[in-house]
Amino acid sequence: MSTRHVATTVLLIAGCSLQVLAVIGLLAMRDTYDRLHYVGLAGYGALLIAAAILVRESFSLIGDKALLTGVLLVLLGPVLIHTTARSLRIREHGDWRPGIRRRGKRGAG
Repeated sequence: MSTRHVATTVLLIAGCSLQVLAVIGLLAMRDTYDRLHYVGLAGYGALLIAAAILVRESFSLIGDKALLTGVLLVLLGPVLIHTTARSLRIREHGDWRPGIRRRGKRGAG
């Protein structure tokens, strides 16, 4: 086995392990907000899998696309999680700011 093959295997196993841990965390948590923390972990698993593809394929069309996808998932994942948490808070409380309560039905005030 070559060094490239070993590095690809290690990166792939690490990435898949992070993905499995993220799924276990999603299943184990009861609250939606707690589950959102584990969604962010999946982006780093995808980045490790993309790195494994890059090591195997080198800088080619496939390797570049895999790396770009992994980087985008890591960079945009927190934005997606924050937006989801904010929309859940608005749905539950009527406003995302702490201490602000919904006044009631529309047209009542």
